[in-house]
Amino acid sequence: MDDLSSILFDSTRRLLSDLAEEFSPGHVLSVEDKAGAWRRVEEMGLPFAMVPDDMGGFGLQQADAFELVRICGSEIVPLPLVQTMLAHRFAAEAGKEPDGQMTERLGDLSDDQLAVAALARAVQMTGALETILGMTVRHVQERQQFGRPLSNFQAVQHLLAVLAGEVAASRAASDHAVACFDRTDCTCNIAVAVARTRIGEAASKGSSIAHQLHGAIGFAQEHKLQVYTRALWKWRDDFGTQAYWTRKVGEQVLAPGADDLWNMVTAA
Repeated sequence: MDDLSSILFDSTRRLLSDLAEEFSPGHVLSVEDKAGAWRRVEEMGLPFAMVPDDMGGFGLQQADAFELVRICGSEIVPLPLVQTMLAHRFAAEAGKEPDGQMTERLGDLSDDQLAVAALARAVQMTGALETILGMTVRHVQERQQFGRPLSNFQAVQHLLAVLAGEVAASRAASDHAVACFDRTDCTCNIAVAVARTRIGEAASKGSSIAHQLHGAIGFAQEHKLQVYTRALWKWRDDFGTQAYWTRKVGEQVLAPGADDLWNMVTAA
């Protein structure tokens, strides 16, 4: 990551954080709200983040492009930014000029496109899980019961440790899958399948723990937690369901046969 990428990440984080603050949980977006928010996103050029620079995009390295996707997961706004970034990437790869239009649905995808889109969702889910962890830690430190913070209770500390472990596993799985796009010594598809399978598990467990530690308030329409957990539950089945990617892991592990299993495991 160079200085320009770092500046881009910081600017994106600030913009999405500002938009998330404006459109607080429970706020119903009008057509004007959505159009205004999208104009601010367009002014930064974010819809073209995954497009090569010779076609009007940022020309980012693979890892930097997916880092922007992770930020989109850590600062959730009610705009289809990641879908639009992917749509423009796929258009550019097909030799078409990206039109800059907001894209809600990607339609039919090739196998390669499905892998990229699935990985983008995995990275986005990792960003959301990281935010949920921070949110939950702050809550149990601030919330008191029997005259002391919830974070002082051993049972709460145990649940936080489990949540932190799920987040760490998610980050490791998504980082490995992203790295595979720039390497030739491992198979991208198995890395994406593993990432989606593992991060899907983390989304289920992590959301459950976060809501357990927040109590009923986490389900309130005005609370930020439910924005993230509902997004995770939806993203978990985007671009291939949890069952689909779990089957893919099994198929790809078994396909080479018993003699090559150990080589495949150690190569990862």
